[in-house]
Amino acid sequence: MKRVYLLLLSSLLFCFSSFSQEKKALLIAINKYSPPEGAEVKGKSRTFFPDLEGCVNDGRSLYSLIISRFQFAPKNIDTLFNEAASRVNMEKSMNQLLQKCDKGDIAFIYYAGHGSQVVNSLSPEPDKKDESIVPADAWKEGVKDFRDKELAVIFNKFIDKGVKLTVITDCCHSGSLSRGPVDNSKSRYIADADYDAKDPSTPAPPETRPEGTFLLLAAAQDNESAKEQADENRLPHGAFTLALVKALEQQSVNASIANLFNSIRAILKSNGKRQEPVLAGSSSRRQGTLFGIEKGTLPDKSLVPIRGIEADKIILQGGFALGLQVENELVKFRNGDTLAKLVIEEVNSINRSTARMIKGNIQDLKAGELLEVTNWVSSDAPLLKIYIPSNGADYPGIMKLSSINNELRSSGKVKWINNLEKQDPYTTLYFNGKSYKINVDGKEQNAPANISASSVLSFCKPDSSFYFEMPVPTELLSSLKQRIKQNKSIIIVDDPSEAHYIVFGTTDNNGNLAYGLRRAQTSARDSLESMPVQTKLFSLSGNSLSENEAVSSHLYEYTMRLSKIRGWLNLTPPLDNTAKFPYRLQMRNKETNTELTTPAYKLGDKISFHLVADGEFTGAERFPKRYIYVFMIDKEGNMLLGYPDAGEGNMNNQFPKYDHNRELVTDITLFEGEVSEPAGTDNYFLLASDEPITNYDIVFNQEGVRGNPATGNPLGNLLNLGNEGGTRGFSKSASNWNLIRLAVKSNRN
Repeated sequence: MKRVYLLLLSSLLFCFSSFSQEKKALLIAINKYSPPEGAEVKGKSRTFFPDLEGCVNDGRSLYSLIISRFQFAPKNIDTLFNEAASRVNMEKSMNQLLQKCDKGDIAFIYYAGHGSQVVNSLSPEPDKKDESIVPADAWKEGVKDFRDKELAVIFNKFIDKGVKLTVITDCCHSGSLSRGPVDNSKSRYIADADYDAKDPSTPAPPETRPEGTFLLLAAAQDNESAKEQADENRLPHGAFTLALVKALEQQSVNASIANLFNSIRAILKSNGKRQEPVLAGSSSRRQGTLFGIEKGTLPDKSLVPIRGIEADKIILQGGFALGLQVENELVKFRNGDTLAKLVIEEVNSINRSTARMIKGNIQDLKAGELLEVTNWVSSDAPLLKIYIPSNGADYPGIMKLSSINNELRSSGKVKWINNLEKQDPYTTLYFNGKSYKINVDGKEQNAPANISASSVLSFCKPDSSFYFEMPVPTELLSSLKQRIKQNKSIIIVDDPSEAHYIVFGTTDNNGNLAYGLRRAQTSARDSLESMPVQTKLFSLSGNSLSENEAVSSHLYEYTMRLSKIRGWLNLTPPLDNTAKFPYRLQMRNKETNTELTTPAYKLGDKISFHLVADGEFTGAERFPKRYIYVFMIDKEGNMLLGYPDAGEGNMNNQFPKYDHNRELVTDITLFEGEVSEPAGTDNYFLLASDEPITNYDIVFNQEGVRGNPATGNPLGNLLNLGNEGGTRGFSKSASNWNLIRLAVKSNRN
């Protein structure tokens, strides 16, 4: 990959001071790229300027989050949305931000929009191209992109001034498709610019500067697409920003960038996306907080500004982006006493909610005041979105295609594959719900009108990998839809780009027609991630009712397994409690007793798990006792209890613990184990609750799942998922709990 400054397509800029530190931000988000109707567009390569859908939603989400969680003052946040984000305004605003920042300040610039490339014949890079971000008026003659080298010069000025700078970009520099079946999600890429920059300069990449004050988060590698995706409210976003917002909801404001990035990546993959985000910066910045704010200086609270008052309703500057829900309560405190309490009646949009008074006088509230969210309300968002074609295919026609697939398999002219976890296909033949398509080395085209072995081979490169995806029979489709519709935690979507997983067909290794579930976007590179690229295949040997029902049952079982994994990965604990448990979960090599600092181990390694006190907590502090449970979920959805032992009961698993001097015990061994199959990402969870889970040995030892979620909150749902007897002893209203995650990849060598 090129030097990371080439990826600086969006910018978060922060300012940090050990004395009077101020936080300032510039948010740039562009949906509208197309010229006004009737305007003449001049240029050679860029004759089409596709609009995007989710960038402004992304900008508004970040606006709400940095105010609520990181206490940026609204007056210190500048926004450039759509037409306002012209080339002139972008450059002017970045320079103004630089001028406003003093030494020690924190600056944040965010960019969501199109990325691209510009020819630079004098560049030392082998491809003679610079990566760029695209202003809203790029359609105008003479308006140039912002190249990475230009951005590096600007960012270096922040570093020179002693400003702590963070840059976040949600765009991409590649328009090529990945191999395999293609979805229809929008990509944040536009065709290359049609001019030569002729710039021989090589400014220092900001992330390599010795000051160590710069940090970059980018949505994708420079040869990948950054996709758009709808959120749980069907609102469009960038897939990367959607994962970022969710991770910020889950994580403490004191979380390290390294942990936050791991969470972003896990959520992005659990949402079915193949793109690989980028993190660049010094080791010290990676171990620090997102904006470089000193740990412990911000409260772990969600603060929501009052936008205005309309009659007896209070309009709040916060909505979906902050994870607000109907029945959330907000309080205005004065000298520790509750002066006013509100309850949310409706969440209107990304950054707007409507509330009513339940205590106090509305006259005591003023626009701009910050209210504290004081209770936790669960989201009713589905755990898993599945795409099943609206119409099935006839079984005899599918069997004919299966016969052709077997002929291609035995032809010896291609490397036939049916497992997308092991290899990406060079050529893919698939049905997109409307027609058959062929993807050849990332280039999608129409399949031949009459599909045969010979017509398909005409598209294939000799000895290259080939994958043929079968449509779903009408009978199987109908049966599976009926099963899924009974489960409120899983929904069927009409657009594959909105799905986490897709029902697909292929031919198994015995030549039989078979069906399984695969990610909406597949990549063999993700074979060791938390959620599988594709599930086990189930053979459909005939078209009888019993045969379709059997396969449907297996597929439904796996949708529930996948929903369980994704549910735990995306579960957001009560915000106020994220800083009130003084321990973190640590994994060590048992033989050397050293912490595993890289998220990887090998099959056969002997490991031990420990509770280790966070350095920010001291023995002088006192924390409420919590019952803790440590368990692991593998990529197949199997759950294994690690601590406490099954027969021990809830006797010794209350923490924190103190020694005879009433000092916090800082290192406690929980259990030991050996890494075993299946290879992939093992997700370890530490659940700390103020209520004991009486049947924890049943709850946390599960092979697959049984039953449907039935309780009133997502934690209860997940505890119940897989237990026919329910959770028994875990209250539906439990709201005082913490969840700590640790993800580690296991390899075979």
